Amino acid sequence: MKINLLAPLIILLFIAFSHGLSNAQVDYPTKPIQVLVGYPPGGSTDILIRALAEEAKKYLGKEVVIVNKPGAAGTVGGIQVAIANPDGYTLGAIVSTAFTISPFLMDVSVDLVTQTTPILSFAKFYGGMFARADSPFKNLKDFLDYAKKNPDKATYGHPGAATRSYLGMAMIAAHEGVKINFVAFPGDAPNAAALLGGHILSAGGSAGTVWISQIQAGQLKFLAVEERLYMFPEVPTVTELGYPYSLPTVVFLFGPKNLPEPIVKKLEDVFYKAMQSTAFKDLAMKNVVYAEKNMFREELATFLHTEKAKTGELIKKFGFGKK
Repeated sequence: MKINLLAPLIILLFIAFSHGLSNAQVDYPTKPIQVLVGYPPGGSTDILIRALAEEAKKYLGKEVVIVNKPGAAGTVGGIQVAIANPDGYTLGAIVSTAFTISPFLMDVSVDLVTQTTPILSFAKFYGGMFARADSPFKNLKDFLDYAKKNPDKATYGHPGAATRSYLGMAMIAAHEGVKINFVAFPGDAPNAAALLGGHILSAGGSAGTVWISQIQAGQLKFLAVEERLYMFPEVPTVTELGYPYSLPTVVFLFGPKNLPEPIVKKLEDVFYKAMQSTAFKDLAMKNVVYAEKNMFREELATFLHTEKAKTGELIKKFGFGKK
């Protein structure tokens, strides 16, 4: 008899608990959301997510607070998101190379691909290789020919070993069997300054921000791009020049693993709406990070898994992995 009375009570309690949890998720957010950015203030990712947050809070009804957590090519911030409570109040904004390249070139304590929840991408980085405007190099081929003849003089600046800018050129140099002296800088600005000052002969980075402004000012020029660039459609891609080592890079929003489905859906909807604002689109176009098509969670998850596997094979092929 006691069992018969207890069973309905348990069912009622379960329904009440489930209803309360459902309401909590539907009512999300009830407090400010924190977005960790894996890079210093002022960079392309930081600028973009701050603009996006301003638009998103109009739909969320709560503040979206940006917190910079730079280090290890973005992985420091990524790991902090991965180990956070999956309640939707700690998210991350990062460049996909922290998920797809960094694990093979440095010691990373968390597999970010499997231990996070991708939400949506909101921009893409167009990789470029540059030289001074007065350089004798007309394109990437010219620079590689110089490297063959002058192995101790060919220098190339990059923003870190776990970045596409370094890995792409390293694979091209290995393909051609040439020696290039790689010089690391803590970001695009000091990298560009070294190139402008004549301290290095070429450099690589994301085509936006500092690089574009110097090209438009007539101080720098492109040697090649990773994919056709809408602002400079005449510049050849590395694939067209004979180097099929494409490493596409997107900027995206993500959360910890096991982020509840209703929360993921709301964030996806809200940030997609925010991306449609004229202010955000204009900013993305100006910084040369605008993507005609961005990815939602399922497509984004597939992209991260696929790119990580592909990159791992390339790194293994050329022997660039961590020792």
